[in-house]
Amino acid sequence: MKVMTANFPQHAQADAQLDAARRAMETLLNCYCREVAAPHGQLQVGPPGAQDDWPQSLRMAMRAAVAGAGGAAGPGVLQIALPHTRARLLVAVAAPSHTGNFSYVSAFYAKTDGKPWAILDWEALAATLLRELGQQTGTGHNEELMQQMRDSVGVTAAVLAVADPGPFAAQPAAAFIASEQSLLFGHPFHPAPKSRQGVTHADMLRYSPETGARFPLHYFAVRREHLMQRSLLERSCDRIVAAQAPAGLAPDDSHALLPVHPWQASHLLEHPLVAGALEQGKLRYLGPHGADYFPTSSIRTLYHPDQQYFYKCSLNIRITNCVRKNAHYELEGALQVSEIMRGLMPDLKQRFAGLEVLEEPAFMSVDLKSGDAAGDRDVSEAFGMILRRGWQDFLRPGAVPLLAGALFGNHVHGAARLRELVAQARGGTTAATGAGDTAMAERWFSCYVEELMYPVLYCYFAHGLIFEPHLQNVLVGVAGGLPCQVFLRDFEGVKLTRERYSADDLRGVSEAARTALWYSADLGWNRIAYCLFVNNFCEAVDQLAGRDALLRKRLWAVVRHHVARYQQLHGDSQSAARLGELLAGAPLPGKTNLLNRFFKRADRATTYVAVGNPMAPREAAWN
Repeated sequence: MKVMTANFPQHAQADAQLDAARRAMETLLNCYCREVAAPHGQLQVGPPGAQDDWPQSLRMAMRAAVAGAGGAAGPGVLQIALPHTRARLLVAVAAPSHTGNFSYVSAFYAKTDGKPWAILDWEALAATLLRELGQQTGTGHNEELMQQMRDSVGVTAAVLAVADPGPFAAQPAAAFIASEQSLLFGHPFHPAPKSRQGVTHADMLRYSPETGARFPLHYFAVRREHLMQRSLLERSCDRIVAAQAPAGLAPDDSHALLPVHPWQASHLLEHPLVAGALEQGKLRYLGPHGADYFPTSSIRTLYHPDQQYFYKCSLNIRITNCVRKNAHYELEGALQVSEIMRGLMPDLKQRFAGLEVLEEPAFMSVDLKSGDAAGDRDVSEAFGMILRRGWQDFLRPGAVPLLAGALFGNHVHGAARLRELVAQARGGTTAATGAGDTAMAERWFSCYVEELMYPVLYCYFAHGLIFEPHLQNVLVGVAGGLPCQVFLRDFEGVKLTRERYSADDLRGVSEAARTALWYSADLGWNRIAYCLFVNNFCEAVDQLAGRDALLRKRLWAVVRHHVARYQQLHGDSQSAARLGELLAGAPLPGKTNLLNRFFKRADRATTYVAVGNPMAPREAAWN
């Protein structure tokens, strides 16, 4: 097992801490601007000249930003009013942003009545914003969120200290692993994108994908009368697991093998009902065996290059919003979506040749039948494991599969890798710049938008299927530097519109699973429009364009072009209404990750705020 330790060079730790703190401030303030300040009219971005009481160091930063922009218009000062705490925030930005994707180019300043401007560190900025939110909403201080942010900064600093990003390999499995294990900064619009609670710092380093983690699985043998499983495949789930397990590990016919994440094995062994089941012979703990598996970006989904299926394991760790365990209704839901997709894929492949969907066609878990219903449910959820189909059989010749988040949601590292891909597609090197880069960036993005957007929209409008195409749910097949296919994954996030799927259509699943699967058409549209246009395309445009305002406009014209073209090729009256509103400039829905964490809301209960629509018809059409 490869184990990362905390004995990093001191200078690397210090630099990593500074970078982690800076990024925490940027993401937190972007969240606050999008979710609170902009909707309440408490935000403005103006020219750099203005007020007498601005700090001298801010003026100097603005002069440097203007000089760095070559004298072109762009840099400005972002001001935020905090009326309930009678404070102001001030920071220089590289340019205004329709979508709230601000790039900050100075220190962060705060001023309260009767006091001078003060430079904020990340904790002071977080405390200032949480104090304002607490008074604004009458809810008081949220120490839980503050602790999640501390945890996130600590994790970010730890992974930055050992990060060694470089170009992606040409070999598909190596490129895939590198992309999955390279998300050093996390979600760009989440207040605590790297928060991992319920795990020690040492174990976080040992099992986090960003540290290059790899480890053997731990195995339990469960008596067959306590095995829960279902499969849409010709073989049962336990037979597939046995075939993927190390040679010689298969138990006798009265038992089945069940693999678990090594951290989860420790958690399970401490559970009283598991301890009792081990004594009674219902379970046997077999320990770690076999070759190393690689944790992917979700941390709990494990990959082995020689195996056909991923293992999506349970982890009783809170990662960002949720404890990542597989409840039984989630196991059922994954199978139901897989069954639906199996019926739709022949037609979808005819329409969208570059689409692949990584189905989740089997699951297994444990039912101890101890008589303790709550305890049995805990154990079942902790053992729950889903098989996810691998990409190996679907990858086009010459392509490598790359996680979209590694390119678009990975701050400076993602931008650098995007430049490498665009240069590769152009046949040049990253050192060369000019009109060829801009034209190729547009072509690259057009390929990506077409491969991803068309099938996602069609599944929703034609079939009532709500995919969640955010940056960690999309793999991009890249050949010769250009996107040539997309893989959609993670059926936990896939929902069904109630208007299209009745209870009779879902007779094979429990009421809990049906309830979890059902979304209204309106809620489903918010989810798709947010994931596709805001979480995905906004970040892709931001990474591809950088501070090139003209290229940014051109890239959004690409999106507008494909929205209109989708309607021409595949549209119906329902899509005409939704997409027509977007093309007319209606706001996009932005998920409120900061407010969700502040109010401790479940993800299903999320709210949305209006995000400026860069597709509004202000510029010339793209072609």
